[in-house]
Amino acid sequence: MSRVYITGASMVPVNRHYDMSLFDLANSALMGIRKTVEEIPEIDAVVVSNAYGQKLGSQSMLGYKISRRAGLSGKVSMTVEQGDASGGASIFTAYALVKSGVAKNVLVIGVDKFSDFPSKFVNDATSSTLEEVSYHEGISTSPYGALMMKSYMKKYDVSEDYFYDWAIRMHSNAVENPYAYLRFPVDKEVIAKSQEVSTPMRLFDIAPRADGASAVLISSQDYSKLSEVPVEIESVDFSSGEPSISSLEFPIKRVNVKPERTVMEISDTFSVSAAIELEAMGLAERGKSIKSLDQLNVNYSGGSRPGDIQEEQLGCTRLRRSTCNSRTSSLEGRQRK
Repeated sequence: MSRVYITGASMVPVNRHYDMSLFDLANSALMGIRKTVEEIPEIDAVVVSNAYGQKLGSQSMLGYKISRRAGLSGKVSMTVEQGDASGGASIFTAYALVKSGVAKNVLVIGVDKFSDFPSKFVNDATSSTLEEVSYHEGISTSPYGALMMKSYMKKYDVSEDYFYDWAIRMHSNAVENPYAYLRFPVDKEVIAKSQEVSTPMRLFDIAPRADGASAVLISSQDYSKLSEVPVEIESVDFSSGEPSISSLEFPIKRVNVKPERTVMEISDTFSVSAAIELEAMGLAERGKSIKSLDQLNVNYSGGSRPGDIQEEQLGCTRLRRSTCNSRTSSLEGRQRK
């Protein structure tokens, strides 16, 4: 089987891009790829990661539509949708195509657009990722996250200000990231006075929704020299699902890494979900992960909280950020030492 490399990556800064359509955002990410790769190779497949375009924008078959606009008609194209795990699922798909030898070069694009729609419609779209009963009962993702937070607080005997440190750290990291949406520091007083969205979750416990896009070129060993500093993907594992409110467990595996020597990018739709993920992966003691951030090189980008990415871009953008961290010289903002 072929070794797999990242040979190009680009990203559109997260913002409220009222002057750009979903297709404009995707095209901008593609233009960025052309700046990072001296000569674009023949693309064998295009994988588009999009979580909510079909529900919000009434657009399906985005893989085909974006490929056609990019002049890649006739290539294998597909859209990958897996809710907030869409980005990770698209990277998994591209990796499998290259690793198996089915494709030599796969272009992965993560894109979604929220700013054109009122919160009512955005909440309805994101809530469709919940179980059917929860969705039709009118439960949205924020109250679901609040229930997780309450369960975590009760199980580990912590108060809501335990989670403040996560928002403080993510905003501190985002200040140095030119691609982040909310580039300003916060402190405990600001968080404590912020709007309560769903008790006990406050505004800074929830990732914002905005517009953005990212693109990653994944190539076989034959094309690794497309990049001056190719980054190898040694392995990819993927799972998706929602944590159980009762058990506070994510369906993810423990990872065999040394936290102090590893740069990690995790999903943090809610502060509590970040805590649960770190503990589920075995990177921190249960009930103490947020207080262990000084020992963890996590989310140097600022994560989802200040809006460095949108979740549907998650795999694409986190891979792009990790690629820059591996190269160190091309990373905007905070770097691994």
